Amino acid sequence: MKLNMQTVRPLQSPLGPKTIPMTSHWFGSWEVAINRRPHAQQDLTRRYDAASESWAQTSRRFQLETAYRTPLLACGAVSVLADAGPDARVLDCGIGTGSLSIALSNILPDPILYHGIDVSREMLVTADAEVRRAGMSAQLEQADILSIPYADQYFDVVMAAHVLEHLPEPQRALTEMIRVLKPGGVLFVCMTRRSVFGTFIQLRWRTWAVSEQQGVTWLRDCHLENIGFQPVSLGSCAGQASVAFWAQKPVEGPGRAQISYPATHEDRVP
Repeated sequence: MKLNMQTVRPLQSPLGPKTIPMTSHWFGSWEVAINRRPHAQQDLTRRYDAASESWAQTSRRFQLETAYRTPLLACGAVSVLADAGPDARVLDCGIGTGSLSIALSNILPDPILYHGIDVSREMLVTADAEVRRAGMSAQLEQADILSIPYADQYFDVVMAAHVLEHLPEPQRALTEMIRVLKPGGVLFVCMTRRSVFGTFIQLRWRTWAVSEQQGVTWLRDCHLENIGFQPVSLGSCAGQASVAFWAQKPVEGPGRAQISYPATHEDRVP
């Protein structure tokens, strides 16, 4: 198992500091909005380094490996990886302690090689232990999701759990994830959604609280197709605090997104 640690340089937007919208309300023709600066990369890295020792326990408390199972089965990743055969490759961006990769491994009939990146050195150390315990093979590298150290069209599945909402410009990360995704490959992302528990996460970590409509819009703007989403039920009384989104990279150029909805989901994207 490869575990490559290096110094990750923060990437700065040429337009200067960005903010994350926290809440907004309209009063007649007036909009009152509260925005917040996200954590700087160095600060966020330090926070995750500090949380790494307890993060595996947190993942188990929220039953993340079980929670991710249903949307992973729905997104089509299993069939894409089966078609890719023994050379199938998966990239887990912001791998944390490896819960998403372990969840995918648990539903695949055959073992494959996983790659994982994270800005937190200590999270990668914990992920290394967790994926070994799960009997998986993985190559882990300290890297930024905004500058993924892999060639174009390298992976059959690219995924991320609770990473994009930390970024002031999630579309930049999505663009980079799509760059390393093969045509016809599956993009899978989980994000904290608007909920009571989601508000707690948003206030603590300065994240987006993503609505289904917002997530679909981001994917649609990236010219992906076969877009779908599904709320994710977490354990420990957190409820449906997350939502999973998935889509495919068009085989030939950008195409018009086709949106699929879970049959029991009441929300609809206009």
